[in-house]
Amino acid sequence: MAAKMELNPGESILVDSKRYTLQGKKIKFPVYTRCVVTDQRFIYFHLGKMVPFHMQFGFLIRLMIKGKPVSLPLEGMKVGRGTYFKNTKILELKSIDGNSVLLDKFEKSLDWLKEALMPNGIGLSQISEEEWQITR
Repeated sequence: MAAKMELNPGESILVDSKRYTLQGKKIKFPVYTRCVVTDQRFIYFHLGKMVPFHMQFGFLIRLMIKGKPVSLPLEGMKVGRGTYFKNTKILELKSIDGNSVLLDKFEKSLDWLKEALMPNGIGLSQISEEEWQITR
């Protein structure tokens, strides 16, 4: 019960792993989901309406529902410290069109993203103290 992720012609996967993201509409829940970084975009899998049940039935949900792939283009993406209520230990990836995703553990997520991008000639240019922009 998952939408299939398809790559664009000439696109290659840099990293395919699982990370904690915050998902939900008004109330966000930590969800352990698949995150893929390609040379063109960042893709994460959104559980949709099943997000609130993930905390209670996490293992069963993971077996049955893989989620819908949501992609954010890397071109012009801004990376910085995000906040959700009082939690400031979050990394926010924000695309030019305004879509964003929140990743848990700011420092670890930032290092993970840097390690994924650097060997492929993609870097992070610092804009301010805790904000970067993805550059080629």
